[in-house]
Amino acid sequence: MKIYELTLEQRIKYLLENEYIDQRQADSLLKRQTISKDLADSLSENQIGSFSLPYGFATDFLVNGKDYLVPMTIEEPSVIAAASNGAKRIKHSGGFKTFPSKRIVYGQIVLEKITDIDFEQLEQNSSEIFNFAQNAHPSLLRRGGGIVSLKFNRYDEFTEIELGIDTVDAMGANMVNTILEKTAHKIVELTNDDVLCSILSNSGQGQVITVEARVDFAQLGTKDMTGEQVANRIVQLSSFAQKSVKRAITHNKGIMNGIDAVLLATGNDFRAQEAAAHSFAFESGQYQPFSEWHIEDAQLVGTLKMPIELGSVGGAIRALPMAQLSLAIMKIKDSQELQSVVGAVGLANNLSAIRALVTTGIQTGHMGLQSKSLAVSAGAVGSEIHAVAEKLNQTKDYTIKNAENILKELREK
Repeated sequence: MKIYELTLEQRIKYLLENEYIDQRQADSLLKRQTISKDLADSLSENQIGSFSLPYGFATDFLVNGKDYLVPMTIEEPSVIAAASNGAKRIKHSGGFKTFPSKRIVYGQIVLEKITDIDFEQLEQNSSEIFNFAQNAHPSLLRRGGGIVSLKFNRYDEFTEIELGIDTVDAMGANMVNTILEKTAHKIVELTNDDVLCSILSNSGQGQVITVEARVDFAQLGTKDMTGEQVANRIVQLSSFAQKSVKRAITHNKGIMNGIDAVLLATGNDFRAQEAAAHSFAFESGQYQPFSEWHIEDAQLVGTLKMPIELGSVGGAIRALPMAQLSLAIMKIKDSQELQSVVGAVGLANNLSAIRALVTTGIQTGHMGLQSKSLAVSAGAVGSEIHAVAEKLNQTKDYTIKNAENILKELREK
C-alpha cells in the first residue's frame, strides 16, 4: 500500500517503525496536541486560540545522496503530492545536487544629512566600528559567526553603514538587529550624528542556493507523449517564463508553494523568504523565473537559483514543538542542510507543475486531490468523505452542488 493510501494512524506507525520519530513524538501526533496557551501568548498579541493547518510529509527526496521525508504545512493537498511526484522522478535519475551558501544577513545603519567631513570621519574609524560590531554579540562569535563585511554608502542626503553578518545556523533577525543598534550608539559617539534607523535587510543576497536535477526521459512520458516530447515541451515553457513576466510570476509561485510549506513546518519566517525571493527575481530589471530547464545528454536538466532565508535554531524554531519534530524527521544537522532540502522541494514542485501544464493540464490532478476537501465542505463525515470524493473524481464535476447531491444520494441508500 502506498503512503498516501494509509490511514493517519498507519502513517504515524510508518514514521515510528522507520525511526523518523520516537514514541513520545508519535504519541503527540496521535493526540493532535496544539501549542500551549502560554506559548501562544508569547508568540502573538491579543491571542485567543490556535489556528490549525494540515501537517503532512513529502516522500522520495534524495538530496546530495541522502534520503529525506520532508514535513510540510499547507492546506492544499496537491502541493505535497506534486513535491513527492517530482522528487520521485528525480530520485530515479540520481537525485538532487545542491550548492548551499553561508548565512550572511545584511544590516543597515542609516544616517541622515551628514557632511563630507563626517563621512570621511566614518571611513577613518572603520576598523574601530568593525571591531566594536564584531564584539557586540559574543555568543555568535563562539558559534563561529560574526561580522564579515563593512561598507559605507551614500544616497543623496542619506548615509548607510552596511554590515554583513554570518549568523551560522540562526535565521538571525534578532541578533543582527541587536548588533546594529549597539553599533549605532558607537557611531553616534564617534561622529555626533543622528541615526535615522538600524535594521536588518531581507534582501537574501548572502543566502543564494543553487539546486540541480537531471531527469531521464523515461521518467517524463505519458500515455500520449514520449518522455522526450514532454521534456521538449517543458523546455519551451521554461523559455517562455523567461520572456513573459506574467508567466514567470506563476512559475515562481509554484516553487514557493513547496518552499513556504516547509518553512511553516519548521517554524521559519516565510514572509522574509517571499521578500528575499521576489526581490532576487527582479534583480535584472525584469522579473525572472527562479528555475530554468534545458536538455543535455538525453536528459532534462533543471537548475534553481534563488535566496532561501531560514534557520535551524533559535526563535520560534526552538519554541514550537512541531518545528522541532520537523527537523527531527529530516534529521537536519545545520541550516545549510535544511536550505538544501528546501531548495530541492522548490525544484520538485516546479517540475511537477510544468510537466502537468504541458501534458494533461493542471486541473486534472489538482481537482482530483481537492475532492476530499470539497466533500467535507458539502457536509460529509467519516467514511462518507472517501465515498463522495470518489464519485466526484468519476463525474469530474467538481462543484459544491454536485458534492451535496452525491452526499444526499449516498445517505438515502
